[in-house]
Amino acid sequence: MIASSAIANDGAKTAVPFPRRRWLRCCALASGAMLVICAAMHTHVVLAASPHTFAASDVPVADCIVVPGARIHTNGQPFSLLADRLAQALELWRVGKAPRVVLSGRAGGGVDVDEVASMRRWMEERGVPPSALLDDPAGLRTLDTMRSCRDRFGMKSAIVVTNPFHVARCVFLARGLGLDANGVEAPYLCSYSTATMLKNQGREVIARVWAWLDVFVFG
Repeated sequence: MIASSAIANDGAKTAVPFPRRRWLRCCALASGAMLVICAAMHTHVVLAASPHTFAASDVPVADCIVVPGARIHTNGQPFSLLADRLAQALELWRVGKAPRVVLSGRAGGGVDVDEVASMRRWMEERGVPPSALLDDPAGLRTLDTMRSCRDRFGMKSAIVVTNPFHVARCVFLARGLGLDANGVEAPYLCSYSTATMLKNQGREVIARVWAWLDVFVFG
């Protein structure tokens, strides 16, 4: 009787891990499926934007050039990544690709946080008249920037100028909002550390998935 009880107890003990293994297997399958779905979203953003990304000399003329904001120094000067964007936008404006430049980003506060004022100063110091510059202080997200371009400024077409890792998402979001948008990659004008590039590329992977959701799920 004791032996039978021990066997029964032993059997009960060996039966416990099976549900746990099934649960772990289900979690692994669900995680794998989620990764595949996210990879598909990311790839869709890149492929959808690819036909609308041009070299600076080949991009079609548009109503405006859009420069998304980025970090600035405490003295109000743009960080290098933002300066790269501005330099390319300046070149496009000078050759007549668009008559207006939309400067979009964080605004207000001190000189160390006002991205829009920093970009405006940079452009004006290089000969762009104030009347050619449009300030968008609500560009806290790329989606907000593109919506302002469409709704606030009434633009129908745009050339989005930003760093290579950022162009696909910008173009995808702009076209998702109905803008006839094309992108131009701003060349890197200085050498960036591997850590900086990996950080930006890694963050962009997540941001592209979120952009897909913004367009197709959240509306």
